Amino acid sequence: MHENALRPSENFKKMAAKSVQAITLFIATYVVLIIFTLVLTAASCYLGIKLMEYISSSITFILGIGLIGFGFMILFFLVKFMFKGNKLDRSHLLEITRTDQPEIFKMIDEIVLSVQTDFPKKVYLSNEVNAAVFYDSNFWSMFFPVRKNLIIGFGLINTTTADELRAILAHEFGHFSQRSMKVGIYVYQFNKIIYDMLYDNESYDKVTRGIASASSYIGIFVLISDKIIGLMQQILVRVYQVLSESYSKLSHEMEFHADAVAAVTVGSKPLIDSLLRMQLANRSVDIICNYYERKIDDCVISANIFPQQILVMNFLAQRNKLPFENGFPQVSIGYYNRFNKSKISFSNQYSSHPETDERIKKLNDLGIPVAKPSHEMANSLLVDQEKIAEKFTAQIFQHAVYREQPSVQQLSDFEADFFKENDQNSYPDIFNGYFDYRNPYHQFNIDAFDLPTIPSELSIEEFFDDTNLSVIYELKALEADLTTIDNIDSQVINVKTFNYDGKKYSLADCRAMIDYLKGEISKKNEQLVLLDAKVFEYFRFLAKENQTEAIFKSLSIKYKQVAEEFTVQENAYLDLANATRFMHTSASKEMIKRKMVVVKKEEKKFKDCLIAIVNNDAYASLINEEAKIALAEYLKHDYKYFGADLYFDEELKDLFFAMNFFGGVISERHFLTKKELLNFNAKLINPVFS
Repeated sequence: MHENALRPSENFKKMAAKSVQAITLFIATYVVLIIFTLVLTAASCYLGIKLMEYISSSITFILGIGLIGFGFMILFFLVKFMFKGNKLDRSHLLEITRTDQPEIFKMIDEIVLSVQTDFPKKVYLSNEVNAAVFYDSNFWSMFFPVRKNLIIGFGLINTTTADELRAILAHEFGHFSQRSMKVGIYVYQFNKIIYDMLYDNESYDKVTRGIASASSYIGIFVLISDKIIGLMQQILVRVYQVLSESYSKLSHEMEFHADAVAAVTVGSKPLIDSLLRMQLANRSVDIICNYYERKIDDCVISANIFPQQILVMNFLAQRNKLPFENGFPQVSIGYYNRFNKSKISFSNQYSSHPETDERIKKLNDLGIPVAKPSHEMANSLLVDQEKIAEKFTAQIFQHAVYREQPSVQQLSDFEADFFKENDQNSYPDIFNGYFDYRNPYHQFNIDAFDLPTIPSELSIEEFFDDTNLSVIYELKALEADLTTIDNIDSQVINVKTFNYDGKKYSLADCRAMIDYLKGEISKKNEQLVLLDAKVFEYFRFLAKENQTEAIFKSLSIKYKQVAEEFTVQENAYLDLANATRFMHTSASKEMIKRKMVVVKKEEKKFKDCLIAIVNNDAYASLINEEAKIALAEYLKHDYKYFGADLYFDEELKDLFFAMNFFGGVISERHFLTKKELLNFNAKLINPVFS
């Protein structure tokens, strides 16, 4: 009925042909280099042997060995990929069998039969919100069939219906279901082999360094071979870039095909729903992990985070007014893309997966209905699901270090504490998240409070509707796009062309695009500043109507002072953070010494700000005694941080503690002052707000 959906598209055929051409080009280049290397190896062997024959001494013997090894080192670099295997670490996985999980295997049986592919070699569960097919591979995998293994994430099973899980698994097997797709798998394998050959050279470098250390004479040949290999890599990298780009475009077509397989097998809607919800399910796990990271000092853990995943996911959905269906939130494409307003793209040349909205559009175009809907929770298919959940939860906590035996938090306690924390660390819901990204208007003069008030034409809902929030997201996207194009212009991002808002631009267009984006950013900022000022006047009017204008004035002025202070403090912190960034990477002694001059210059401004908050009573409640002692120790010294070719670790420890503490304290005071003003404003609208 939907045979056409499974036929390779014309674009797939075109991309496959280009990939094959790119592979052919790479093979031809590679063969030329192999022939050159074989000739070089034969010549170096001949010369090495002759040298040892004609001049008999220990030095010439070493030089002869080095000369012979010189050619073989280059040859080994070009053929080492044939002996390299890729084996996925399975230590975090839980293998399941047909006996363990009959319902899961029954579902896989049905999918394998429908998709007409092979049953997986092994099936594993993981703690992730994902599913994947993988196999251990090497060079010979291109010529001999390799059975695939299946991984199903428990975090995925926990947040999908049975139909949605079936669709996701059908997508994974869809990659290997059709003969016409075999070229894609071949290109994938070849692409991986070439990448490993060009970039995965750690073991090779370790061996050559070991050989070079044996003798300074042999080291000369290692150095020469490195130079020749470097030139070969440059040649191969240029050819590989052609292959990589064509493979990326082909892989998009393979994803669309696998989606079509899933739609034909199950229906379009289950895969669409699961794709859109996956982001929310992942975010929920991240929130829970961050929550328990904050609880390390309290020695609190969870025995099973997966009921909490559902709780947090539903909380986020309710807060964002998402509808529910079959027990799960239904995420719209608008909500999914609300933060992604960027208009720049590179024809997806850096991504092996197409954008989610592209996939959903094609699935909607197919419009294949679900033949036999199954809305049961996918986790109901699992035997001993709680035991499995506890095993994966233990994995998550296994690397955390506690000062004493941690206590296990019950779900009800987590729920109460999570909601309490959320209430403490968020602004009133009435603002619809607007002030998560904007600060209250504080560009006023003191005289502004003496001006007459005028009732607003807009309601509170209109001030903070999704349209105005969208302006914030658009501004952030413009700023991100500006950074990206600036990086293209300076060749930090090495591309010749890019797309912006559907139109193609070249490197030569960057300066004009930068000017354009700066203009658009300025317009958005003006639009938001005007809106902020209207909001300020709206609440000033309400305060006067409620005869609380004096309180509103006091809180507004207090926030203005803190916000202006925070700007200075934040700049001092960021300048020092940027100056010290090199300390987290390897750098030469000369570079460290040069950059340390900048560090000391920025540290002076930072210390002035730090001293100011330590001596300011307004920060007293935010600085405990232990921190005061540590900060005093840091402030009384003029640390050097580096000398005698070594970093002074204890001094750096004091510096980074002071920086982290300072950043936390200034952010906390700014947040509390901002929240105090916003809570007051919320009460002007709803007096029962607390």
